[in-house]
Amino acid sequence: MTIKSIFGLAATGFLLCACQSNTFQINGYARSFAEGDTICLLNESEQPIAISTVSQGKFSFYGEAQKIELYNVMAKQAPACQVCFFTEPGITTIELNSEPGTSRISGTRLNNEWQQLTDSIAMMGSQIAKMLHHPAADTTTQKALAHSIDSLHRQMSACVLNTAERNKDNPLGNYINENYKAPEFK
Repeated sequence: MTIKSIFGLAATGFLLCACQSNTFQINGYARSFAEGDTICLLNESEQPIAISTVSQGKFSFYGEAQKIELYNVMAKQAPACQVCFFTEPGITTIELNSEPGTSRISGTRLNNEWQQLTDSIAMMGSQIAKMLHHPAADTTTQKALAHSIDSLHRQMSACVLNTAERNKDNPLGNYINENYKAPEFK
């Protein structure tokens, strides 16, 4: 065996082991936070399990994903500024923003699905909020408004249920099935 083939086998073995890894990596961006601000990684029980600090608008976490679970990343100085994500093996990118509700996740399959669901629900919720800020002047308009809100509510529920169905064999689908109670529409 030549030295070239030994290195080739070693590189192949390394790549195969790396693909089987349970490690997760969080590449975080916190541009709206100050240098040195504390970013906490919290488990599902809201217990801090790791701490990072903002350096040049970035933070990071690394760990072993023994089990894919829902975690939070939160700015210690602004607890309302947080985002939920799944500790899935691979690289997840988190954009933590100082305005609550505007943080984003991406990078792994489950986290991309989770963000897509979050975006869809937020968009429909925003539409409902706009409708509620403009009360109806008469009964006919009020009924039409109620119908529109009911329709959006049904779409929201369908979006959650469709995401659960698409992910029925993974932790995202399990999480939705365990935590979401579909409303009973009339």
